Amino acid sequence: MPEKFKLEQEVKRLRAINQLLYATRDSQNILEILTAVRDQIHPLVTFDRIGFLIAEPKGKYCIVHELVTKNGLPCSSPGDIMPIEHTAIEWSFREQRTHINQNLAAKHEFLEDPFLFEQSIQSIIRIPLFKSGHVFGIMTIKSTKKNHFSKENIALLEDVAIHLSSSLYISKLVMDLKLQATTDGLTGVFNRHALRMIHNRESLITFMDTFVIEHQFHQIDTAAVLMIDIDDFKLYNDTYGHDQGDQRLVALTQILRYATPGHQLIFRYGGDEFVILLPNVTQLEAHNIATKIHQSTLKLGDHRGEAVSVSIGVTCAPWEELASLVHLADQAMYVQKKRRHTVTSELEFS
Repeated sequence: MPEKFKLEQEVKRLRAINQLLYATRDSQNILEILTAVRDQIHPLVTFDRIGFLIAEPKGKYCIVHELVTKNGLPCSSPGDIMPIEHTAIEWSFREQRTHINQNLAAKHEFLEDPFLFEQSIQSIIRIPLFKSGHVFGIMTIKSTKKNHFSKENIALLEDVAIHLSSSLYISKLVMDLKLQATTDGLTGVFNRHALRMIHNRESLITFMDTFVIEHQFHQIDTAAVLMIDIDDFKLYNDTYGHDQGDQRLVALTQILRYATPGHQLIFRYGGDEFVILLPNVTQLEAHNIATKIHQSTLKLGDHRGEAVSVSIGVTCAPWEELASLVHLADQAMYVQKKRRHTVTSELEFS
C-alpha cells in the first residue's frame, strides 16, 4: 500500500474520531452517541447495524441500544433488554477482549447467533467497553455481508470504543438508578412493580420516556395485551430442577424479545407468566405476534434445545385501565390452556 494512501487514511481516521469526540463531548444520551458514531464512522467503516449493550447493576443482562443504516433491516429497539448468560456478551465480559465472527452462516457459537442469522446478519464484531479496567458494556457492529470487516476496520472500531467509554459509563450510571427497582433479576425484563406504574395513557408515555424506549406515540387509542404462560412448567421444574427451570425462563424471554422487535414492553408477571403490552396495534397484529411467539418457542426451543409449549391469551381493546386489559388477557390464556389440555386428554384417551 503506497505511503501517501496510508497517510491519507490515517488523517481521515483521526479527523473522524476528533469529530466524534466533539459531537459527543456533552452527551449522556446513548442514542445521541450512537447517531454520532453512525454519522462520523460509517463513511470509513460501512456497517448495517451498530449497538451499545450496557450491563445493568447486577450484571445479569444488558440494556440494548441499536441503530441500522440499511433500510428494512430489523434490530433491537432502543431500551430493549437482553440476558447475558450463554451469549457472546458474557464471553466478552469474561475474556475482556474483542470477539469476531465473520461467517454466521457457517458458525453459531452463542445463544443469540441463530436469531441474528435469521435477521440476515453475516458478520459481527463485539468490542468490550472499559472503565477502570472493568468491562461494563459491549459495542456491537454487524453486517449482512460475510467476511466484511478488514483488520483496519476492526482497529478503528476498537479506537472508537476506547474514546467513547467515559461518556457511555456516565449514561450507564444514570440508567442503573432507574432500573434497580423495576426489573426482574432473573430474566432482565420489567417486573410486576413496573407494570403497576402504568395505568393510563400519560403514565405509559412517561414510563417509555423514563426507560429510553423509543416511540412516536402522541395519542394511544387502543392497546393489546398478551398474557403468556409456559405449559407444564411445574412438571418441568419437578423433573429437571429449579435451576433448569430458571434457564428455561431466560430462554423464553430471549424468544419473546426476538419475536416482538420494536415492542420492548415485556413484563414478568409472576412465576412462568409474562405480559407483553402493545400500544396502538390492531387485533390482527396482536394475534400475528402471538402466533410468531408460538412458532418460535417450538422451533427455537429452550437452552436444552427442547421445544417449549406456551399458552397465550390475547386481548385488544380501546384503551382503558391497564389492569382490566391484563385481566381479560389472563382469562383468555386460561381458556386456551384448558382447551389444549382437553384436546391432549382426548388424544391420550383415544
